[in-house]
Amino acid sequence: MAESALQLLSEIGTLLCRQTRSNKDSVLKSLKHAANALSEIEQPSSPEAAKKLEAAKKLEVATKPLRKAIVQGLLQHKDKEVRLLVAICVGEMFRVMAPEPPFEDKYLRDIFKLIVSIFAELADTTSPYFSRRVKILETVARCQCCVIMLDIDCNDLVLEMFNTFFSVVRLDASHTLHLPHLIDEFLLCIQRAEATTSILVIPEGAPCASYQLAVSIIQNCAEKLEPFICGFLTTCILDRDAVENELKEYYHEIIFQIFQCSPQMLLAVIPNLTHELLTDQVDVRIKAVNLIGKLFALPKQHVAQPYHDLFLEFLKRFSDKSVEVRVSALQCVKAFYMASPGTESHEILTALQDRLLDFDDRVRTQAVIVACDLAQSNLKFVPPKLISQATERLRDKKMCVRKKALYKLMEVYRDYCNKCSEGHMIISDHFEHIPCKILMLCYDKDCKEFRSQNMELVLAEDLFPVLLSVEERTRHWIHLFSLFTPLHVKALNSILSQKRRLQKEMQIYLALREKEKVHRNKEEPFPNLDLPQTIPAQEQIKNTTRQHPYDAKFPKHKTPKPGSLGTMSEGLMFPHLAAATPPRKLNPSA
Repeated sequence: MAESALQLLSEIGTLLCRQTRSNKDSVLKSLKHAANALSEIEQPSSPEAAKKLEAAKKLEVATKPLRKAIVQGLLQHKDKEVRLLVAICVGEMFRVMAPEPPFEDKYLRDIFKLIVSIFAELADTTSPYFSRRVKILETVARCQCCVIMLDIDCNDLVLEMFNTFFSVVRLDASHTLHLPHLIDEFLLCIQRAEATTSILVIPEGAPCASYQLAVSIIQNCAEKLEPFICGFLTTCILDRDAVENELKEYYHEIIFQIFQCSPQMLLAVIPNLTHELLTDQVDVRIKAVNLIGKLFALPKQHVAQPYHDLFLEFLKRFSDKSVEVRVSALQCVKAFYMASPGTESHEILTALQDRLLDFDDRVRTQAVIVACDLAQSNLKFVPPKLISQATERLRDKKMCVRKKALYKLMEVYRDYCNKCSEGHMIISDHFEHIPCKILMLCYDKDCKEFRSQNMELVLAEDLFPVLLSVEERTRHWIHLFSLFTPLHVKALNSILSQKRRLQKEMQIYLALREKEKVHRNKEEPFPNLDLPQTIPAQEQIKNTTRQHPYDAKFPKHKTPKPGSLGTMSEGLMFPHLAAATPPRKLNPSA
């Protein structure tokens, strides 16, 4: 052991004790010398016990003045740089004087509070003091200071320290922060702590690296953690009111996160979720359905197979007495079906098809949404029966269901048209039946949005993708005609006849305006420069409108896009009306 370093350390400590009102610069200078001196000192390691004891005694005597100066004033210093140097000196003293702590128990809490506050500044990786803070972290981990914190009942500081670690660790600094040291700290505390679950709480909004840190801890301590975590989660499921821990508000999320990284740990917990599916509390059933749906949807896990009884009870929630529960179950279908091909997926699909005929319109609406989303996710392999049953909702007794079905089915049809145009699919009857069913909405007299003039715009502007070529549209129309029944022909004729009637009335209207203009010019050969004769013209237009009431019946006619029904005839009759109008947007929320 360097005698000169011990002597210097003793002198610096004595100097700091005597300086009652020393300035910051002198304190910083003294602490820097003390930190350098401590870094040169090694822990007594003589093979002879007597010599080792003597060396330890010398070390204790040499550091006593510095330790006294720290606990009597420097520990409460407000300057950030001074506090950092104090923490460095404290960490070095823990190192050289281990395994015994360098301070009495009554001072250790304040010592550890200082160290934890230094850890909170690890987030600033650009700071010139960053490497020194990391050095403190390494020293604290090596000396197992967290065990001392638990021994003196500083559990709150342990939690604060670990929450700080979760907050400051980042992926771009992981190599600098030495994640193994953080993991070692957690492992030591887990082996000593009684309330293990509290240590593993990840603060809301914590960065991704903190999640990886928690995953490493769980995977490395699965055997130690399992009885604590399983006991806590099982109690939350079976008797939540008996749990006093605030984590009971988040136990569903805890189950999901732990299951992703260590599913074997929860083998005894997952089956208990059946209890929540059978409870009378609707909100609990909804949360359970959402959790189980997410578990079943985990890719490559096939959770429904080992927990078959839970899966069967989950299926029954599709016919739950609560509308909200049935809707929640439907919202899990797409992810489940995409992640778990097999028998279970077919059963889920059957449950979805049954809900298309649910007695509540909210459930039927959700079923249509899910069926169409599922179809869009994989148009090639979606069961034709599902598309057919979803299309039938265009005839639903509730207006809201018909509107939502129209909007979602047109989305599916547009995707299908794009796939056909790209050569990924061929024209299929079960998709082409969608516009056939849409055409039949013309017979719906209860909704003004389904009247002939509006349905013409739907077919012209909303049915096909905007960029789909005229040739592709024609291909689909030709196939559509082959599927028409007399009712479809009648509906299409109704749309076209209404359009033709409107065009004729518009021709008459424009001809009358032109005739009036010529008549007015003959009566006034010379222009009147005083005031424009707007009043007679306005009156004449009103009279003309009254003579043609059909004009008032269709006040907002729009010219369809090229390639739509009636464009050619309209272009021939009204070349001066060829200016395009903005396309009508279908309201998805209608």
